[in-house]
Amino acid sequence: MRRTSLGVGFLATMTMAGGCASRGGPGIKTSKEISQTPSPVLASLCAEGLPTQGMWKSDPLIVDFNGDGHADLAALPRLGGGPRVWLGDGTGSWRESSTGLAYGQRSCGGGLDSGDINGDGFPDLVVADHCQGIFVYLGDGTGGWKMVTRGLEPSDLPVRQGRERMYTGVEDLAVADFDGDGYPDIVAGGSDEGGINVYYGDGTGSNWTRDATGLPSTKWSNRVVAADVNGDNRPDIVASYAPGPRVWLNNGDRSWREASKNLPSPMVQGLYSGIGVGDINKDGRIDFVTANWVDGPEVYLQQSDGSWTKMPDVFPEMEGGSTGAALGDIDGDGNLDIVAAGRLKPTGGVVRGVFLLLGDGTGAFRYVANSRLPSTGLFATPGVTISDINGDDLGDIAVGSGLIVESSGKPLVPVVEQRLLVWCMRRPNSPAP
Repeated sequence: MRRTSLGVGFLATMTMAGGCASRGGPGIKTSKEISQTPSPVLASLCAEGLPTQGMWKSDPLIVDFNGDGHADLAALPRLGGGPRVWLGDGTGSWRESSTGLAYGQRSCGGGLDSGDINGDGFPDLVVADHCQGIFVYLGDGTGGWKMVTRGLEPSDLPVRQGRERMYTGVEDLAVADFDGDGYPDIVAGGSDEGGINVYYGDGTGSNWTRDATGLPSTKWSNRVVAADVNGDNRPDIVASYAPGPRVWLNNGDRSWREASKNLPSPMVQGLYSGIGVGDINKDGRIDFVTANWVDGPEVYLQQSDGSWTKMPDVFPEMEGGSTGAALGDIDGDGNLDIVAAGRLKPTGGVVRGVFLLLGDGTGAFRYVANSRLPSTGLFATPGVTISDINGDDLGDIAVGSGLIVESSGKPLVPVVEQRLLVWCMRRPNSPAP
């Protein structure tokens, strides 16, 4: 989904998605059977105070920025003025706290992450912008912000004539201490031809040293995640890279080695977007789910030799492709579940939705159609996040929606008004918030 404003990969995939065939088959439940299966959790909208318009091209970030014990939310809009933050009250209501976050120029959307960048005990905010690069904001623990890095980019990469801004954008990033020096670092997936780069910090938030030894220096990455994939206590990189999902292991000396055996390399690049990482089948090894724009969410289990095995189609009912995916325990049973954004049928119009797939702890999932999440009525939704927002030990769901990528020839009036959405999950016998 990255090249120009929305990306060649995005547009190519949307074209292919229109001809995607049904992937059902023997043993697959019908829609009626699925809808009659009771859901152990129900969704209630918890979006009071959040925007009802805009194009939210990011996975919402859930962090307690002001230390009051309640989850707060940050997101980055496309065609906006920079990131925005809302402080939560633990019940699903939000109030904005974005003073100091504006760029002074148009934002294009991208990923966000948080960490204590300067060691003062307060969460800070790091932002990837598709057009403008990396921004770092120091938080004061009350919801106030100070920009200390603006438009960080891999400026030393060669630039072809006529493509002077080729490397300025960053699609997504993650914060972790990659070299073990005690200071948070940043891994960033570039837009266009920026590759994947790691910026090593010195604890100030203002000074960054770029190194990409062993990482790709070209193409783009829609999502990047930092996780200890091989259990050596060093954060590694899992990415939805343009050629396909990829993994790089951290050597501990600011260099990397690829560990992507058996991961796909489709002919069309940019098919993959969201990434969710965790031990899906409880074997002690890190696995991941990723969103395929054509085929829906895909689950890859890590094997004992570090290779990857793709699970059979976990969501055959989704024939229109997935634009975002996340892992988390939604129903509190100790198994990781999937929340996928996408569309059930490859038709145009405001037909996107958000879908719950409950995991059984083995790598298998079942679609729950009656969780009260919207199965249609949304614009394209690239961002999905799972977090316990109200402290009831159930995973709640936040999504960034609003991208306009298709038209049905009719007025685009979504069924769900809000474009930055949060649903609190509850047991069927619990009162709605």
